[in-house]
Amino acid sequence: MLSPSGVRCPKDRGVPQVKVTKSKGVSSSAEELFDRLLTESVSQVFGGTLGPIAGQALLDALKKHTSLELKDIPAKPELLDEALKSHLGSVAGVLEREILRTLTKNAAAGVAPSETERFDFALEVKRIKRQFLRRKQAGNQPQILE
Repeated sequence: MLSPSGVRCPKDRGVPQVKVTKSKGVSSSAEELFDRLLTESVSQVFGGTLGPIAGQALLDALKKHTSLELKDIPAKPELLDEALKSHLGSVAGVLEREILRTLTKNAAAGVAPSETERFDFALEVKRIKRQFLRRKQAGNQPQILE
């Protein structure tokens, strides 16, 4: 008798059939967790630094003028960087650094973002994500961080 995976599973040996399904795996679920941590970090910083009303107003302005929504940020962090710089100028760097600090803390990534005067927000996010995914893969079990 063939199991759904195509592997023979003899009935007479007492070996139960097991349905093999493809799982998203650690990488996928860890990526989803990281994406959520990033969007939560952006929300925390906007709301905490600017206040809930101004933070929401900034998110609304970004959506209106650039079509950037919070859910889009993990896939294209460079769009947030560009949008913040176009709306806030040099102040954008202050918010971006705080987002990176918050993300590093929330993701328990261990290494703080670059403290140099010039930095690339999108590259820093990707660096933190790589470190986060490596750690999750090494542990082989994604955990929800609080």
